[in-house]
Amino acid sequence: MREHGGVVARAALESVGCRSADVDRAIRRGDVFRVRNGWYATHDAPADVVRAVRVGGMATAATVARVRGLWVADDPRLHVRVRYSTGRLFAPHDRSQPLDRVRDRVCVHYSRRGPFDRAVDPLTVALAEMFACTDVARAIASVDSALETGNLSLQHLDLIRAWMPPSRRVMLDRADADAQSGIETAVRLFLRSRRIRHRLQVAIDGVGRVDILVGDRLVIEVDGRTFHTGTAFDEDRRRDFELVTRGYLVLRLSYRQVVHDWERTRAGILALVDRNEHLWSGHGPYAAIPTRAVRVEENA
Repeated sequence: MREHGGVVARAALESVGCRSADVDRAIRRGDVFRVRNGWYATHDAPADVVRAVRVGGMATAATVARVRGLWVADDPRLHVRVRYSTGRLFAPHDRSQPLDRVRDRVCVHYSRRGPFDRAVDPLTVALAEMFACTDVARAIASVDSALETGNLSLQHLDLIRAWMPPSRRVMLDRADADAQSGIETAVRLFLRSRRIRHRLQVAIDGVGRVDILVGDRLVIEVDGRTFHTGTAFDEDRRRDFELVTRGYLVLRLSYRQVVHDWERTRAGILALVDRNEHLWSGHGPYAAIPTRAVRVEENA
């Protein structure tokens, strides 16, 4: 059961030689528990997968991406894919109650395409389903995360594209395996939509790789959900200092600025570009400051 995600159907257990009596005995011992009729779970199975099966379907979209450890924009909903002809669905916490999608925060994905005999959609199917219930930038961010972490390869994009409606397949062309985070993807897609010249993961001597270089000199660094402290904080400031002394303009964006205050953030980026602040235009580039540029005398 653990090899198959912790939640399996009785038919799957029977296919490997587990009899009904074996399953009942495991339930009495407390090794597994019944999620719904014909479906069983180990006690360490992912909670959202158990909840999706309890609703009456299988985990999909952002729920699967989150279980797999991918970058997912804030989305508190449980995503469940069910057969298009499914009638009654149930609350994710209690099979005795009917599903209330608003109260229970469940997004139901009705589908004519199977199979429906598993608890979790394959990652390629789950990512394809994201394009049906969230904006393109957030879906692409999760695809980028899957590529960057090695959960998917570029060859898997064809499987995602095949599952998507034909009218949406072109959206997948925006995926980029070089993106390091979801919010970096959001900024990249915005710059691309405005046809603003930019490059990802640009190496600058003495600094290392920067997330996004817009034009010649506008460096955009995205910090993600966590705030750097200690040596990471010091390294960020060293890099910023080195860039500024060479004539670069540095924008360090937080997760909240991109996800929750995006209108203001993108307006600020556009204002800088409109003023040509992203171009050298007499700003440099300047040489790096030598390590021992200033000699400090003792007791000075």
